[in-house]
Amino acid sequence: MPESALAGLPRLVRVATELRFRGQAGLGIAVATAGFWAFSWLLDEPMHELQSLLALLVTGVPTLLISYVTAGRRVEEALRRTLPPPRGSIHETHADARDRRTRLAGIVLTGVIVLLMFDILTEGGGVMAGLVVGLFGALGLVDRIEAERWERAEQRRDARLFLLIRPHALSTRFGAAQVYELQRPSHDREVAYQPGPFDLGI
Repeated sequence: MPESALAGLPRLVRVATELRFRGQAGLGIAVATAGFWAFSWLLDEPMHELQSLLALLVTGVPTLLISYVTAGRRVEEALRRTLPPPRGSIHETHADARDRRTRLAGIVLTGVIVLLMFDILTEGGGVMAGLVVGLFGALGLVDRIEAERWERAEQRRDARLFLLIRPHALSTRFGAAQVYELQRPSHDREVAYQPGPFDLGI
């Protein structure tokens, strides 16, 4: 079937895979921003160490605690009301996923660079970097933990769990969302999993 015929259909992405990507991206941004702050400090740029640390803690600690608690509740609630995948949807291919995530990462990184440039121009002393590290580090860590929860849920239920991403969207929605469940072709846990014709293994 031509790709143009599928362009307008919503796509299914594995919950664990999508959250793991988001978590890695968030932690990567946090590490890169922390590296920017450290290099600036080593080059004797006027950095405010105490204010930067305070900004990191003010954004990171509440975000981590709130996100961790709500993530656990979100997983439990979603698992109680899973549905079969809708008929008018397709599985996202590896190529589509790579292109979508590249575009999303480019947009987020551009925003972070703009914030850091603003911090430099206003002589903020790295406070903006502290805010970015706290926010993205906390969100990335929670996403990685939540991805592990979804993988364990898949093992318990002997199924694959998916989220729906709208056409041309760059990411699944944050917060509570409908989760779709697709049973594995074999329910014998002693037999290696054999993907079905519509299971691309992503």
